[in-house]
Amino acid sequence: MAAKAKKVSERDLDTLEQQIPLHASEATHSAYLRALQASQRGVLCVDDGELVRVGADGARTVLGQASPRRKVRVGEIISVRRVDDQTAGGRA
Repeated sequence: MAAKAKKVSERDLDTLEQQIPLHASEATHSAYLRALQASQRGVLCVDDGELVRVGADGARTVLGQASPRRKVRVGEIISVRRVDDQTAGGRA
């Protein structure tokens, strides 16, 4: 049996759309915390232009300078290499 679609007003839809950034931020932070708990070696982050390893105990180790962000023009095609188990040391 197919469910009937619920009619949502434009105002309700706008309210829901305004909540997206908050939910995305919370989900990202939650994933970061789960990664810290699961990792034995820490989590890599970029902080103020530096590549930093953050340990579960809060220890921060600066590993080097992070590469600058890449600016992309509209319509530019970017090829992305595939990460598999061998290139990531079996941790992908």
